[in-house]
Amino acid sequence: MNTRKEWKKAGKKSLKAHYWIFITVCLLAAVIGTEYEVSLEFFSADKDNIRVVKQAEDGKKVVDKVREEGSAALPSTLDDRLSENILVDLAKGNADKAEKKTAENEKKEQKKKDTIGGVISLNHQRGVLANIVNKVSSGAVIVTIYSAILSIVKDNNWASFIFVSLAALMLIAVWIFLINVYRVIMKRIFMEGSTYEKVQFNRFLFLSRVGRHFKVSKAALKWTVYETLWSLTIVGYFIKHYAYFMTPYILAENPDMTGSEAITLSRQMMYGHKWECFKLDFSFILWDILGWITYGLATLFFVAAYRESTYVEYYKYIRKLAFDNKIENAEMMNDKYIFAKADKEIIKPAYADVREIRQEGTELPKEKGVKGFFAKWFGIVPVMNEYEWDYRRIQTNKAKIKNLEDAIDGKSYPRRLFTLPEKEKGNRDSSMLYTRRYCLISLVLMFFVFCFIGWGWEVILHLVEKGEVVNRGVNYGPWLPIYGTGGIGALLVLTRIKKYPVATFFASIVFCGVIEYITGASLLAKHGARFWNYSGYFLNINGHVCAEGLLVFGVACLACIYVVAPVLDNRFSMLSLKTGIIICAVLLTVFIADNIYSGKYPNLEGMSPKSREQYLKDNPDAYKHQLWNVLGIKNMQKKYKIKG
Repeated sequence: MNTRKEWKKAGKKSLKAHYWIFITVCLLAAVIGTEYEVSLEFFSADKDNIRVVKQAEDGKKVVDKVREEGSAALPSTLDDRLSENILVDLAKGNADKAEKKTAENEKKEQKKKDTIGGVISLNHQRGVLANIVNKVSSGAVIVTIYSAILSIVKDNNWASFIFVSLAALMLIAVWIFLINVYRVIMKRIFMEGSTYEKVQFNRFLFLSRVGRHFKVSKAALKWTVYETLWSLTIVGYFIKHYAYFMTPYILAENPDMTGSEAITLSRQMMYGHKWECFKLDFSFILWDILGWITYGLATLFFVAAYRESTYVEYYKYIRKLAFDNKIENAEMMNDKYIFAKADKEIIKPAYADVREIRQEGTELPKEKGVKGFFAKWFGIVPVMNEYEWDYRRIQTNKAKIKNLEDAIDGKSYPRRLFTLPEKEKGNRDSSMLYTRRYCLISLVLMFFVFCFIGWGWEVILHLVEKGEVVNRGVNYGPWLPIYGTGGIGALLVLTRIKKYPVATFFASIVFCGVIEYITGASLLAKHGARFWNYSGYFLNINGHVCAEGLLVFGVACLACIYVVAPVLDNRFSMLSLKTGIIICAVLLTVFIADNIYSGKYPNLEGMSPKSREQYLKDNPDAYKHQLWNVLGIKNMQKKYKIKG
């Protein structure tokens, strides 16, 4: 293939075969700032035109700019509100001045509002992500860090120096070891997808597994510095940009190369092809316009992945020419099987142990009746017995064989044939089996772990946002049942689709959304008070659920199903039956008692401030029945300043 039309056709074919993983790769690139940041424009905090006033150091020059905040909202905010105001003030040691500007900026961030039909809110005043955006954009985080340093060193000049140094080091480290390196990982995934039917998600750890993450970070740094220096000459930038164009692809194919070797090879490969590469790049201009018109949605869900797939096809073409023309050091692009599948005779010796693994696994007789029904559809078994341990061993072997057979059959890249050996992961396959079935004791204990994790998360979040420690939730104990219900519910209800992570993610969002909405509405109807309120959150529905929270729950459910639950079950399965029953009985007894008491006298601390105020008006003696007040631990009347 040696025409743009052919490269693009092959790119579309590759994208069609690997749509979801390619979209995920580009989305992560946009999120961390590697490439395609414009694709997040639709999800930016606000799309209204705003006027930003920038003050010069002498306070005389004022420049008014009208910007579309949606196009790179965060960088725009950092440029206009931080870099020339707060950061400069802090660098000079003017902490009070910076803090004042921070408060003003934060108020502006929280005034934006939009709704759909009065039910679904597009507001970004509140929420985990919105709070981060507002505090970063207003400068609150930076001022907080600066104040902490100042309190330690007790000197403005030293505090300024330390603050600027730490900030610079942190940004440089993130850029070198994450943002820059991710570009190489991104190219590798697209390269494998152009040849093989399947690309496993663990390829994101490709560089770490071959032990070359730091080496590639050094190489990528050198290449970026060179390109940045050339950008100072304008014309030189365009020339060198296309001269270095193949550098990340070369490093993705052979991460053992140095930066100088990869850059030199790229320059030699692109000699006489820079104009050709520019024309290929420019041919996406109409797609870029479509992305701009759709606020980045087209870029996110098609154009970015389409462009990357096409570039891989172009790299294949230039790579072939390099070998045909016997360019110096072309042999360093030594991954024989990145663009050509290995013969069976070569693969079989490398995967000889598959036959032994197959022989270890035998089918067990299927369980019938009620026990079989719950085991099949919900992954629940009464206890761990010899049958269950055999079942788990067989499932582990099946999962391992499936991955190995994909490589043997040429469906996925044969990692064992790569020029650099991957690090062995020991018995991870057996310990991380997510298709396992869970016994009742393990499920009960995991329920309480999830409840506690959720409670801890809410307490810490409230501490960060409000600066105080409160006992979150309707209960008095250190647990939030909604987290336990969501975690265990997703683990069981989604048993039949756990093999499909993408489907599991979206199903988790729906499942958690239903649970959270019903719970929130029920508590509001029963107690006349809200124990959480998402009013002001992006895409919230009646304040009971919001898009941000559901996305967090979706990710949490994936972590629960594929990582946390297997790890916890490994520990809980080792408990004796007697010990497990005693622990579960104690926890359930306390939990039930807590629910009975809090059902009549809900925890006031767990309510939102407005709901608590209204609840105390309707129930003026409610504070007397608070468990901590009854036990004499806290004076709830004094805490809430109730007269009486």
